Amino acid sequence: MSHFLGIVLMFLAACSYGAAAIVIKLAYRAGLQPAGLMTVQNFVAVVCLWPLLLLSSGMPGLRAPQVRRLIYQALLGNFAMSVCYFWAARRIDVSLLSIILFTYPGLVLLYQMLAESHRPAPRELLALLAAVAGALLAANPMHGSIGGTDGLGLVLAAGSAAAYAFMNIHGYRLSRDLSPMVITTITSTVSTVAMVALLPSRDWLSMDFSAVQWLLIAASALLSTVLPMNLMYVAIRIIGAFHASIVSVAELPCILVLAYFILQERLTAAQLAGGGLILLSILLMQADTFFSTRKNTDGRGRDKK
Repeated sequence: MSHFLGIVLMFLAACSYGAAAIVIKLAYRAGLQPAGLMTVQNFVAVVCLWPLLLLSSGMPGLRAPQVRRLIYQALLGNFAMSVCYFWAARRIDVSLLSIILFTYPGLVLLYQMLAESHRPAPRELLALLAAVAGALLAANPMHGSIGGTDGLGLVLAAGSAAAYAFMNIHGYRLSRDLSPMVITTITSTVSTVAMVALLPSRDWLSMDFSAVQWLLIAASALLSTVLPMNLMYVAIRIIGAFHASIVSVAELPCILVLAYFILQERLTAAQLAGGGLILLSILLMQADTFFSTRKNTDGRGRDKK
């Protein structure tokens, strides 16, 4: 599969996550609470994922080390990301949450530099700089519309960034010998069990939701779990964790565009400029493929030495 295909798949995953953020806000407006929304939407996702897995490739035999890695991915990735993100979105503005969340490509690169002796190419560093600058401009932190500097909300937002970086790094390792559908199904199942066991609220057990609330729950399950996680793991297998993390920054302008049409929020000139920088970061990353004279890659979008 081509490098360009990996970029397209990660871009679609980012757009799906962006749409999910809008749905989450609409769900809160409709009266749902974080614990109930998060747990029920994951349950709905798991109910959809298992038949898809069994009808597609079937359940493979898993070795003990693979099971352990899947549990780590579920708890330190899926579960931690969901808890931090859903509660942060309840406590602080989405723009501020987005600024903090999209620091995670830097965490991915920092990990690869420290733990894997990765020496980033100039284009990678420039792409990362453009992505971070674009995220800041698109979220428009200097504009008066950003508020909600709740301390716990900020900590939760930082936690979501760390968990998302872990999902990218560890997901790359899992995708070497497990299919995206297997990874998504099992990690979502383990994460849902953790939510049921560990989250304090049990109000959602009655399942007494309105038709609108059920529709929002189903949309959240599709857009935040079933669709993007499968696309993300395929993309990570093709282009690697760092490049996937850069492409996924496209989620931010997607949120802004959807917010404009659905939540009637207007885009500023700074936000449009931020979207342009984020697109530039993707083109800079893709330039490694366009200008490379070697065809073989190590799965991280870089040439083998």
